[in-house]
Amino acid sequence: MVLPQEDLIMATTTLTQGIEEYQTNITFGNGIDVTGTGAFSGAVTSLRPIESITAATRTVLAAESGTIFSLNRAAGIVVTLPAAAVGLNYKFHIGTTGTGTLTINAATSADTLQGVVMMHDKDEVGSVVVLNENIQTSAFAVPAAADHQLVMSADTKGRFVGGMVEYTCLSDSKWVVEGHLFGDGNSVTPFT
Repeated sequence: MVLPQEDLIMATTTLTQGIEEYQTNITFGNGIDVTGTGAFSGAVTSLRPIESITAATRTVLAAESGTIFSLNRAAGIVVTLPAAAVGLNYKFHIGTTGTGTLTINAATSADTLQGVVMMHDKDEVGSVVVLNENIQTSAFAVPAAADHQLVMSADTKGRFVGGMVEYTCLSDSKWVVEGHLFGDGNSVTPFT
């Protein structure tokens, strides 16, 4: 079977047969699975997949772990994560400023969130004074114990272009969320 060029991974390996040793090219189609210990030398390139979401809803699959999703629908998007499983990891980039609600849901309300998201006023970035206790335009949001959603339903909740949040699953019911969001005005937590 001949695979399309974009599905091929080329590598060179040294083979030893008896007392003879020679270099040979090897080709892997549709990725490579390594079990046990492996070592690579030389240049190894790994690119993360990036997908633009423009539909109103998107259910993320476990097989898409490692993907960066760019949220590009101003009218709003509801993203649903897969069931929590250790090691899953996704990033969500606000690629288009939302006028509707941008939501990232855990698969169930039992899959709760931990972590912290920094919130910044889009108009005040770069003008924050160190140790100014009266700052109202930068804040951090921490989910409560039962929170399982990130809901950016208002300008104060971080739905402006440029934000990025990362979800990493640490157990069969716990996601850690970290990142930054840009809002407008006094920040309000997007966690619920």
